[in-house]
Amino acid sequence: MINVTDEELALRAQKGNEKSFAELVCRYRARLMFIMRRYTSNMDDAEDLTQDTFIKAYQNIQKFKSEYKFSVWLFTIARRMAINHYHHAKKNDEHVLESIRQNVTYDEVAHEQPGESLWALAESLPKNQYHVLWLMYAENMSVKEISRVMEKTQVNIKVLLYRARKNLAAQLKRLTADDSTVTLKLYGQRLPETES
Repeated sequence: MINVTDEELALRAQKGNEKSFAELVCRYRARLMFIMRRYTSNMDDAEDLTQDTFIKAYQNIQKFKSEYKFSVWLFTIARRMAINHYHHAKKNDEHVLESIRQNVTYDEVAHEQPGESLWALAESLPKNQYHVLWLMYAENMSVKEISRVMEKTQVNIKVLLYRARKNLAAQLKRLTADDSTVTLKLYGQRLPETES
């Protein structure tokens, strides 16, 4: 099923093909785990939320519309699951949400990716800025698709992207302690220069 698109697999799953859905789980499990780890305070919660996301996606696969990318549909479900988890945890224990960010790198949940040290640095960004970068560069989503996943306007997404790139460039400049232009790339995008 290597040459079959995610959307084709989803359409097959709509017709009852469980192997197609299992292939989608294989393709997205590590990526969802990484995102869920950013929303939760521990790996167990991230695993539970990832599993719950796939269960909800399977139960609602008939609602998937083939004119959209499967990844957008799945990440929208994942985001809503994470928000529900956040609100539930907040009601039960305010301290659970205190430290969402720990030094977790993508390498802990998936294969090594180019720029992983840049992703580790990006983890210090505000959560929305980090997520917009992740969806844009790691998931290759368009601004329109990110807008659907994050339930924000396209203008808001562009502003978040701008701020995230600018903040990341400023952090890199501080780290390098060099007045030269920061030219490190984030999956092919040149980071904006920061003012001296």
